[in-house]
Amino acid sequence: MNEQILRSTELTGIFGRSELDKLEKVFGEDWTAYRKAYENAASLKLSEFPIQLDIELNASCNLKCPMCPISAESPKGKGPQTWFSFDLYKKIIDYSYGQGTRALKLNYINEPLIRKDLVKFIDYAKDVGIVDIYLSTNGVLLTENFSADLIKSGLTRIQISIDATTEEIYDRMRPGGDFKKVIDNLNYFLSLREIKKSQTPLVRVNFVKTELNEHQLDDFIALWKDRVEMVGIQEFIKPTQSSEIIRSTRSTDKRKNGFKCSFPFKQLVINNELDVLPCCTFWGEELKLGKLNTPEDLMTLWNGEKIKHLRQIHIAGEYYKIPQCKQCVEGGCE
Repeated sequence: MNEQILRSTELTGIFGRSELDKLEKVFGEDWTAYRKAYENAASLKLSEFPIQLDIELNASCNLKCPMCPISAESPKGKGPQTWFSFDLYKKIIDYSYGQGTRALKLNYINEPLIRKDLVKFIDYAKDVGIVDIYLSTNGVLLTENFSADLIKSGLTRIQISIDATTEEIYDRMRPGGDFKKVIDNLNYFLSLREIKKSQTPLVRVNFVKTELNEHQLDDFIALWKDRVEMVGIQEFIKPTQSSEIIRSTRSTDKRKNGFKCSFPFKQLVINNELDVLPCCTFWGEELKLGKLNTPEDLMTLWNGEKIKHLRQIHIAGEYYKIPQCKQCVEGGCE
């Protein structure tokens, strides 16, 4: 695994990012063209339509993480009757692929494995032609059967958030989880993928750095760098509503460097309430672009005044003029 790569237009540093290049051998020219378009967008070069969509298929989670507005006890954690419909999803995928979308993340800030029918969403997108399909999960529900189904499906990548090397710190970062179960689930997934001789999904483990767990960061990287393809290091970006104070460890160096966010140039997020957002962070819900009534609304919102304003602000390196962007870039707590 190579050194950490932290782009000047993104907030997550990734060890092993170059592993993505190896998928050119799996997907050929389609992957090459997609990665070129993605890199252009990450460099703030605007395309006619987002190269990536994030779709929140269910506004619910099985944990109670203090850094997250959705939890097992959250009012937003609604039941199956409110979940994203497969029929609407198919229309969105059909339309978006036709306009140039080639990447799909199947969650926002929810837990995607709550949906036992998740694989059919993956299969459909893959059949349409979406090249890169991935998701982030806390790993608690990554059962043996789910692992087998995901490896067999068209899933390209899976990201598992762990944030700790010990059960004690894990329990504080991810209340309601089960550290041993997550590690066992991930180990089984990796061994099964090897048995199946499958090159995908690539595996990334994530570490959200706060003052609670930062002392474990080096050990976390050492533990996983030779076992998975990528390790993601993300700064904590949202004030916690928990009774336990959790603070970011981020400095404001990015402001000095003129940080420019690439999210409004490369993707749109559709949450479970059909709000369209300009980015995939917690703060995205405070910067809503509009409602999705038909798939064609994505084109309208992609070219709307709200997102144009965001792009202009970030091109100028003046993210701090937007309160939500300032909070996101400089850390969740003042």
